[in-house]
Amino acid sequence: MDNENHTPIGYADFLQSPEAVSLFGELDFKLKDGFHFSKVEGQYDFFRFIEKHEESLLLYYQRYFEVPLQQGGEGDEKYYHLEFTGLTRGAIDVDHRYFLKNEYIIIGLLLYKVIFIDKNIELSSIRKFQEAIKRDYEELRPDLYRLLAKAKKETPSQFSDERLDELILYAFKEFEKIGWVKLDSDDFQLFPAFQRLNKVFGEYINTIDDIIKNWSKE
Repeated sequence: MDNENHTPIGYADFLQSPEAVSLFGELDFKLKDGFHFSKVEGQYDFFRFIEKHEESLLLYYQRYFEVPLQQGGEGDEKYYHLEFTGLTRGAIDVDHRYFLKNEYIIIGLLLYKVIFIDKNIELSSIRKFQEAIKRDYEELRPDLYRLLAKAKKETPSQFSDERLDELILYAFKEFEKIGWVKLDSDDFQLFPAFQRLNKVFGEYINTIDDIIKNWSKE
């Protein structure tokens, strides 16, 4: 009987919130540009706004842009983003549909493995991560370089340690752009939204060594 007086949530109800004037414009642009919002410093107000109006915002983006607002994680690890996939490009302008490039996904999978699978949980330096990849993947380095060169449409023979370092740095900058990490010079901090990589590509992470070998030869 409690539902008799319940007013259904509408797709524009979030606009009635006092915070909408100061938050929604920037929030909307960032979501369409692929940003992931977590409950962390610099994102907290936006995160709370989404959490408070999640149902209304979900209806809004589905109705007007045919793109679902997705939630990942739980508790303090919760995060929000728009789900752009090959099947749900929606009605958002192509300039605002963000897709992480394949070479950055490969770097992200390696980063996830090094920290969460190999248990280097205290790793917080880009330079040390660059060194770890070159050290731990010495035998696989030719295959890794072929795979990254293929993703970049570059000549494998010209791919070098310096090119790898450069590509890793670019990857971290992309991760920061979409709310996965925070950068402070050489230091980085992973945000909860980085776990989306495992959510989407988890089946590949534990076999990343074999994948590097196989994909580099395809």
